Amino acid sequence: MKNISIVKADITSLETDAIVNAANNHLSAGGGVCGAIFSAAGYAELKDACDKIGFCNTGSAVITPGFALKAKYVIHAVGPIWRGGDQDEEKQLYSTYYKSLRIAKENGCKSVAFPLVSAGIYGYPQKAAWETALTACCDFQKNEDSDIKIVFSVIIDELFDMGNDIMKQLGISSGGNTGDTEVTDKLTIGEQVYDACFFHNVNEPFGFLSNWYLSDFIVDGMKFTSMEQFIMYNKCLCFGDSISAKDILSTDDVAQQKSIGRNARNYIDNVWAGRRQLIAVRGLYAKFSQNPELKKQLLDTGDAFLVECAVNDKIWACGIDLRDDSRKRADKWSGQNILGFALMEVRESLRAHE
Repeated sequence: MKNISIVKADITSLETDAIVNAANNHLSAGGGVCGAIFSAAGYAELKDACDKIGFCNTGSAVITPGFALKAKYVIHAVGPIWRGGDQDEEKQLYSTYYKSLRIAKENGCKSVAFPLVSAGIYGYPQKAAWETALTACCDFQKNEDSDIKIVFSVIIDELFDMGNDIMKQLGISSGGNTGDTEVTDKLTIGEQVYDACFFHNVNEPFGFLSNWYLSDFIVDGMKFTSMEQFIMYNKCLCFGDSISAKDILSTDDVAQQKSIGRNARNYIDNVWAGRRQLIAVRGLYAKFSQNPELKKQLLDTGDAFLVECAVNDKIWACGIDLRDDSRKRADKWSGQNILGFALMEVRESLRAHE
């Protein structure tokens, strides 16, 4: 993690291979940093390039030339608008950074500069924005075996100090990361107490267990970028909705994949209830067996119970918020925790093959 730093500078002045523009869905010029980037690049040229692309989903990114900028490219990244924190904002913001870095890597960039995406007029809380940004960058460097130099450019002292403090808290300055698999929680089932790993968002402890965690794997010769994509794709195929299945494969936006899958045509609840865990186990085995670092992290959880925590998810999760202590008592759960139990099954299979 030595390739991540924070500087106080105008992002348009940086000599990185790419700079990131905190864009809107329609890629139109705005005020603030966005407006400064358009002006420095050459308003007409950059606007024309953006107009040709036309639209970018929230949580995703696109690339254009940098024109008059010192940077060769501008990556236009669309972060989420803060709506209170219960509309998948954290997952979307994580995806925004991860996909921006993936685009940079695909275009041969060795360095990229970010603003603090969504923390301005989009209202994302600054501390949480830093935590998600830094976690996503750490995960990308680790999972993609990338040596891209990542620079965060801010001009406000408070943001600069906050970012550096959070880097220290996350252990980034010493090469640490948020993928630590040390088990510290307990779960009570009946009269027995067990070790447990509770998880939800990708930027939180054990976030690599989330279906929204971005990590490529292949099943039947097809590449998937997340478990969410794999599950929603197979859900649509299960009911013969090949059009929606194709749409899911065409995007790396996990929120969009989830939305498409929720509206699968000809859906029958009882059929999906009987198939979803089998499908999940197959995808999870591919995800963890094909990514050695993730496999190690999963195996390092030992025999701990794995529990997804989401108050609005009564199927894949336990139905309780990650910050609610009642998650530590199984008799308080209102959800089935399908993902957690599927992960435990995959962990046993991986261990058996070691």
